[in-house]
Amino acid sequence: MPILEVANLKKTYTTRFGGNQVQALQNVSFSVEAGEYVAIMGESGSGKTTLLNILAALDKPTGGTVMLDGRELSKIKESEIAKFRRDNLGFVFQEFNLLDTFSVQDNIFLPLVLAGKSFKEMKQRLDPI
Repeated sequence: MPILEVANLKKTYTTRFGGNQVQALQNVSFSVEAGEYVAIMGESGSGKTTLLNILAALDKPTGGTVMLDGRELSKIKESEIAKFRRDNLGFVFQEFNLLDTFSVQDNIFLPLVLAGKSFKEMKQRLDPI
């Protein structure tokens, strides 16, 4: 059973002035099995970032579905989406995206604090690093 299923994904942006529409994604479909590696490649402006933002539940598609581990992302309540991302997804950004007023340790601890982990458990996770 696939851990990720994308079916007929569409994303259309409408410009603020003039109402022009830009089709960023059109009928994208694929699935990913557990243990598979996937690379997303394409020219600038081809929709890679749009696709990743939708897969990461940072943006919503105009049409189609994204199923992650059997759960449809568009059905997750807005009030629960941040917790879902924290507990189920991992992000590797091109930029560091660290809080520059925090130490490295504090940046690592932040998502663990939000997840309700004890200080002892956080230290156990950090010490091997």
